[in-house]
Amino acid sequence: MLNQSLYSYKDALDKEGIIFTFCGPISHDIVEGVGITLKSQMQESDVQRTTAMKVFAIFIEQVQNVINYSQERNDFDSDMGMGIIVVGEREGKYFIVGGNKMQNSKVAILESNLADLVAMNKDELKAFYKQKRHHNENDESKGAGLGFIEMARKASEPLTYSFEKIDNESSFFCIEAHI
Repeated sequence: MLNQSLYSYKDALDKEGIIFTFCGPISHDIVEGVGITLKSQMQESDVQRTTAMKVFAIFIEQVQNVINYSQERNDFDSDMGMGIIVVGEREGKYFIVGGNKMQNSKVAILESNLADLVAMNKDELKAFYKQKRHHNENDESKGAGLGFIEMARKASEPLTYSFEKIDNESSFFCIEAHI
């Protein structure tokens, strides 16, 4: 039974253009190994170097988001955030999707910040990035939202995101970038 289910799952991923997916506890060590694999896989498929570097950079930002902000932590190592990262290619464009559980009390602020980013053009994003680098307004944030700004700057289309309410305490946050 499990073999059939797993094959069906893999087949569905292949049909969706999924190159890589990881679900579970994510740490800096995992990022290093997976990043090397992802980079080499993209180089083997003759992806332009600039495209590969953008995909890799957004992948790293997505992983950092899970590690730093996931509400769900690994039981054995609290520095490991629980989440999911997906990288794929469809119709000549790459997509990088990340998701993790977060507190409902933080959804409105994050949603507002992301809506502002999505509304900005490339020049506005560049100026906003410089401003945020020099003025860390949010002490709770480990990077003042710089990762999201960087993703928006590298993406070829506006970021898309969603929040799915799980219960009274938590929602599942998902963000997607295209290159």
